[in-house]
Amino acid sequence: MNRYVLYLSTAILLMTGCTSEPKKYSESTAPSIYPDFIEITVPSNIASPNFLIEDEAHSYVTVLESGKSKVCIKGRKVLIPLRKWKNLTAQGDISVTIYEKREKGWARMKPFSIYVSDEIDSYLTYRLIPPSFMSYQRLSINQRDLTSFKEKVVYANSMSAADDSRQCINCHNFRNWKTDEMQFHIRLEQGGTVMYRNGKLSKLNHKTDSTISAAVYPSWHPYKNYIAYSNNQTFQNIHTNNTDRMEAFDEESDLILYDLDNNSVSIIENDADEMECHPNWTPDGKTLYYVSAYIGDPDQFMSRGGAAFNNNEVKYSLYYRRFNPDNKEWGKETLVYDAAALDSSITWPRVSPDGTKLLACIASHGVFPPYQSEADLIMFDLTNGTHRYLDEVNSDLAESYHSWNSTGKWIVFSTRREDGMYTRLYLSHLNDDGTFTKPFPVPQKDPQHSLKFMFSYNIPEFTIEPVKVSARELAAFIRSNDAQPVNYEQKREE
Repeated sequence: MNRYVLYLSTAILLMTGCTSEPKKYSESTAPSIYPDFIEITVPSNIASPNFLIEDEAHSYVTVLESGKSKVCIKGRKVLIPLRKWKNLTAQGDISVTIYEKREKGWARMKPFSIYVSDEIDSYLTYRLIPPSFMSYQRLSINQRDLTSFKEKVVYANSMSAADDSRQCINCHNFRNWKTDEMQFHIRLEQGGTVMYRNGKLSKLNHKTDSTISAAVYPSWHPYKNYIAYSNNQTFQNIHTNNTDRMEAFDEESDLILYDLDNNSVSIIENDADEMECHPNWTPDGKTLYYVSAYIGDPDQFMSRGGAAFNNNEVKYSLYYRRFNPDNKEWGKETLVYDAAALDSSITWPRVSPDGTKLLACIASHGVFPPYQSEADLIMFDLTNGTHRYLDEVNSDLAESYHSWNSTGKWIVFSTRREDGMYTRLYLSHLNDDGTFTKPFPVPQKDPQHSLKFMFSYNIPEFTIEPVKVSARELAAFIRSNDAQPVNYEQKREE
């Protein structure tokens, strides 16, 4: 063997790093790892799914192999270098073999696979909420680069509020998975709806003499300069003898349409005996889905204590209304799914990018599923009217806020399946047959991240690009600008 071949062979061994792979071993049981990445399907561009081997042996060697790429990692904590991980995913599905060394020598644990599929949108934006029911301290909206472990703060309440316990931030939202147009709300100190549109910032107050509150849950129209919002009068109860501990509820809610060009709002739905919430447009912009709960005579409802004492009776069903984008005229309210008749409550409808499916959350009552351990995801086929519970995705604890990525191949959802206390973000791939793959948590650089991080993730939203305005620029604008009023536009006769 000449010197060049010797050097090349040595370099290949160093690149694979697999000189430590045992040659002799016995067979052992299936491994237990955290997070559970066994037999999952991942996007081809996702960051490394680092994990911890939960068994305790003297030594470990983990071998990941795909095509001509092979990586060996020693130790219980399997941290896969990003560059090597991307070499593996570029060649297809990955086999993972863990060797453990005990008194009698090496044993090979049952190998498993990580399947590689469609790319995912590169960015995920979410709100981080500390473990406190009554304080807004340390709230932030963060954005994660899913192709790496980079995370940045989009905006944090501590950046501009004189007293960071007096500023709540929520409901970030984007148009068509891009960040040229985005919005989020600020409550209490320096309050208003912050709009970023094509490099320009504004802050608006959507409350008028004819609406019950400022704007709350948003949905950007896909191509017209409209945003559908709910108006909500929201409150909280804290339970001392309930394992779910907390309940959020609406005492009143309506739907409005904000016209960005005319800076005006008009009423979509404001029936006194109904509470309407969670609007979501179809991709063609001609249908608005939402949920609504019938409460009967509002005076009688409030005389019985309202939702604060009767939230178990408040049950939302799924509706839609047709819409003419050119003249802003609405069709009749149409019932899609009568969840209330089934003693259930459906919330958070989200239509897939191709308009054929609708993902929602269903629980026993109310409009805030993260606080209900029985909350599950349910999917509707809008082409034939059928629906099913996502048994392959749901767990015994709360599944809630969810979003589609821009291709409709991936969903992200919030779940409390890990400990019942904090919501974490999980991903799942939509198969061609309409089923979903085994859910897995968004990968973290430290696999024990979720065991140490005492914040909940809330309202995950995919984008194909990073937020373009800096947190510092947002903070300076929020501090120095008051919210501007919007005009009220009389509702058109149907």
